[in-house]
Amino acid sequence: MEGADARLFRNPSFRALWIGQLVSIFGDRLTYLALLALIVERARDPGNPAPELALIPVASFLPAILFGPIVGALVDTWNIRRVLIASDFARGCLVLLLIPAAAWGGLPAAFVLVFLLYTANTFFLPARSAILPDLVPEESLVKANSLATLAGVVATIAGSFAGGLLVERVGWRWGFALDGATYFVSVFFLALTRPKRHERVARPARWSAAYRVLLHDVAEGARLTVSHRAVLGSLLSLVCLWIAGGALHVAGTVLVKNRAAGFVSGMGGILSAVGFGMVAGTLLLATAGARFSKRLLVALGLSGAGLMLAIFSFTPAYLTLALLALLAGFFVALLLVTTEAVMQVSIGPEARARVFALRDFSTRFAVLGTALLLGIALGQGWITPAWTVAGAGVMLLAAGACGYFLWR
Repeated sequence: MEGADARLFRNPSFRALWIGQLVSIFGDRLTYLALLALIVERARDPGNPAPELALIPVASFLPAILFGPIVGALVDTWNIRRVLIASDFARGCLVLLLIPAAAWGGLPAAFVLVFLLYTANTFFLPARSAILPDLVPEESLVKANSLATLAGVVATIAGSFAGGLLVERVGWRWGFALDGATYFVSVFFLALTRPKRHERVARPARWSAAYRVLLHDVAEGARLTVSHRAVLGSLLSLVCLWIAGGALHVAGTVLVKNRAAGFVSGMGGILSAVGFGMVAGTLLLATAGARFSKRLLVALGLSGAGLMLAIFSFTPAYLTLALLALLAGFFVALLLVTTEAVMQVSIGPEARARVFALRDFSTRFAVLGTALLLGIALGQGWITPAWTVAGAGVMLLAAGACGYFLWR
């Protein structure tokens, strides 16, 4: 394992991508915690901020739903490295603009900037997934994805812990400011990558013809996803995970708020615990992942995460919540790394961005719909946060069992 990892890190393009994402994701945790602090501060009812919390997925995931499939088709014809650099530069500027927007325009102005931030994100995510096979050999993809995920979870741990303390002590403005700086650091490292070159299909000069070709490419990406059973199974598994994530965002946040002494630092602790669990999961895959079938790893990821959520929902002690979050992170890592590698290997470079954009569209649609419905239900008192999280856990358990016995 050490030799394979050393070879990957001797690859300057992979090393630059890894460091850039480490820094950028560290900053993302600060923005998330700063946004939570801003919402609780400005919520109509600070004791029950579920309706305002439900607006975060609206602003952050709606761009992927509106633009994702078309963006994927465009990215497949563009220089992916340039897409990554331009989108990260735009994200850095937008995060910094959140500070005056929130101070002068309140939550409505902040949500407009969050929408624009995640519009840039819609370009970045499929490009990041699509570029990795152009940086490392195919036989190293699982290890490369494990190490890339490891960068994310290490950054999540550090960003959640440091961000919780920072935002709680000095305010949400510093969280946004530091995140903006990390995007510019990421731009520097992304500029150092040198992916393999591919011939890109040129768009027709006339807009009407270009539009027809674009729609055809979007439909072709959907056809490839649905017709390939490994890709479709991975996509459905991720949709289930993100439905549970929507429930956790709205109901789980309320549970932590009620059970932790400090809300922001409490959320930071839970996110850090998830990150430690994901480190363990990615290390397991990097060292012994080839011994297990992809089907088993996906089923374990879904079922294990579901069981942890079911227990999490009725656990009053904060330390026990953190332990359950750690175990849930372990199982989530199994699912995320495995499905990423399956989709990268199954789809050729000419269509990867389209398929990954469709993945982002489907998962964001799932979490957005879930968060909106549950935000209304929790705000009206129709259901309780505990039963909401428990229901999400049972759903994941069922999905894991079905996936293992039905997916080939």
